Amino acid sequence: MYDMLPVPDQAALVIDAKVRTLVIADIHLGIEYELLKKGINLPNQTALIKEQIERLIQQTQARKLILLGDIKHNIPTISMIESRDLPSFLNFSITCDIVKGNHDGNIETLTNNRVHQYMSIGDILLMHGHTKIPNIPFKTIVIGHSHPAVEITDELGKRSKEKCWIKGVLPDGEELVIMPAFNTLIKGISFNNPKTHIPGQLFMKYSPEKLSLNAYLLDGTFLGNVGNII
Repeated sequence: MYDMLPVPDQAALVIDAKVRTLVIADIHLGIEYELLKKGINLPNQTALIKEQIERLIQQTQARKLILLGDIKHNIPTISMIESRDLPSFLNFSITCDIVKGNHDGNIETLTNNRVHQYMSIGDILLMHGHTKIPNIPFKTIVIGHSHPAVEITDELGKRSKEKCWIKGVLPDGEELVIMPAFNTLIKGISFNNPKTHIPGQLFMKYSPEKLSLNAYLLDGTFLGNVGNII
């Protein structure tokens, strides 16, 4: 079993395998153009996100990068902006593999990097989370896709939403880890709001209670079971 640790205060994970690997999910390049349609005017974030990832590569001394799906945002086609920006964005200082997400249609045409439906590192299975789990043995599964967050009420009664890590247990005993979205423009989906629809194949099959989901803030603070967070 390889060591697997979140990077403190970052929506990123390091797997200390034979090749030290940095894992990032849900970059959603181009989401700022969807926000523009809602009247929120932001500059192109691609260069900034690329710099953030390169700093994490140096900080963690990773020798391999895995992008765990939804690198781009536009669906179902590739936008002109994605065609322009993605090829250079995906040229990192270390080897980069892509696990395809539901927003990544035809991403193979924009890069020479290897594109997978899922990957395994030892007994750790990595997939985006929008498709069924493959019938292969694993002890831990790491997914993205669901953009986990929690709503928290402070002592003054103010309610805020915070990105979080989610850990749980599948019915057969395998460990589940759900990664927060890397893009800072994505606030996330409130796992502790009973009215929230949580996307993903797992949540079409199992309720959050069935998976015993616990939440951790990006700084490592343990919040407890998502059903008890108010």
